[in-house]
Amino acid sequence: MRTTRTRLATALIAALAVGALTTACAGGSGTAPTTAARDETVIIGTGATPQTLDPVLASDVQTDFTVGGAYDKLIDYDEDGAIVPMLATEWVYNDDATAVTVTLRDDATFHSGNPVTAADVVYTLDRIKALGVGVASFLSSYASSTAVDDTTVEIALSGTNTTFVGALSKVYILDSAFVSEHEGDDHAQAWLATNDAGSGPYVITDYTANQQATLERYDDSWRFDEARPASLVYRYITESSTLRDELKSGGVDVATGIVGTDLDALASVDGLEAQELPSPLQLFVMMNTQEGITADPRVREAIKLAYDYDGHIASILSGRGSVASGLVAPTVACRVDAGPTEQDVDEAKALLEEAGAVGATVTMAYQAQIPEHQKAATLLQSNLKDIGLTLELQTVTYPEYVAMIESPETTPDLGLLWDFPYYPEIGPMLFRVYDSQFIGQTNYALYSNPEVDALLEEGISTVDPDAACDLFTQAQEQILADDVSVNVSNPVTTIMLRDGVGGIRYSPTYQLFDPTMLVVTE
Repeated sequence: MRTTRTRLATALIAALAVGALTTACAGGSGTAPTTAARDETVIIGTGATPQTLDPVLASDVQTDFTVGGAYDKLIDYDEDGAIVPMLATEWVYNDDATAVTVTLRDDATFHSGNPVTAADVVYTLDRIKALGVGVASFLSSYASSTAVDDTTVEIALSGTNTTFVGALSKVYILDSAFVSEHEGDDHAQAWLATNDAGSGPYVITDYTANQQATLERYDDSWRFDEARPASLVYRYITESSTLRDELKSGGVDVATGIVGTDLDALASVDGLEAQELPSPLQLFVMMNTQEGITADPRVREAIKLAYDYDGHIASILSGRGSVASGLVAPTVACRVDAGPTEQDVDEAKALLEEAGAVGATVTMAYQAQIPEHQKAATLLQSNLKDIGLTLELQTVTYPEYVAMIESPETTPDLGLLWDFPYYPEIGPMLFRVYDSQFIGQTNYALYSNPEVDALLEEGISTVDPDAACDLFTQAQEQILADDVSVNVSNPVTTIMLRDGVGGIRYSPTYQLFDPTMLVVTE
């Protein structure tokens, strides 16, 4: 790595000295980890701070980014959106897509040394169904599974679902023999929050909540690549300015979550490169359609028209992104492009007055640790004041927000969040976010429209992809007409890298990037 070794070694020592370690995660051995040489270590600075390492919550970007290197999936998608094999070598639907048979590779082992078998797949899927959280929202049609032999799994679905295999790209397979030793009465959620039970290219060896994680390369991985760094260190840094300064000083080698002004300040720094990736991300303000004044569609439209979209792109994103023009980002196929919303303060005021809501107060939950969210919340607060609404802001983590929407009584009027298709198919995201059966789970707006439900449920079970797209198109048009959300922005994902680190490319199942792509170059 073409870096100043002495300076970076000092930075690594400082990074590794942040507090006492919560646990030694590698296979439960309790042995002290061996830190790789500095020139074989990549330090990642990120504001994506996980609340848990349990891969059942890989639906949470923060969890997924850290645990992605430690676990294997059955399948994944390449940068062109095509399904590629991982632990699974084959998958075959039955005639009506109500069941799928999966064949596993026979050379994969967990970090404990246990072989990866069909029993582990069954255990993982059954645990997800039992917990009903996180990635369970992608597997709503999962009924049961059976291990036919060590390398064959038969999965039964509750109905026809031609998108089910795609959802397996968000399922990390657990070492069932190892995890079952720690099950307790919570399906091992407490244990997995700080421990590793995967088979991925890296082992989580150390983890200090809210501070850092250390991953060491697993040389017995079936996808071992000696070009990968011997060690990855995640430093959880939520302040963009701190990330900027750590890049300058050599305290981190790769950084995500840097705001536009700080990216501009780094543009002239030698030894750093900005890499922009297409992104499936979209920033929304989801509006409570059942409770409070936002149950009135006139108020929802007024809030939508009040926002300064152009100011968001220019000032908050520093031009690195675009105004959202639909329910998903332009990277997603079968998307309705409704055109970007334009701010219209006068019309917003008129709608608010018509609804009798002038002078009212609304609440919004948001994740202040994400720079775009923090600034967007402040801008919306100012914009709503201009039309006669008072916005009260409540800082939450994403898991806290998910808990809030479990009940209409605790759901805030507004929720500012990123969302995106977790794998490159639009139907499952629309189904997860807008079908009424997911109210209390992932239907952030508590949205219920029987016509939309029917379109989405028929689309999910339609084998012909063109016919399914037509149904999803109709659903999008109705959702847009109902003003369920403020569709704010599609930011570009910008990754900063030091010289000597490379390999990153677009991966449609990762909101940031796939950490296993990182390589150390000469």
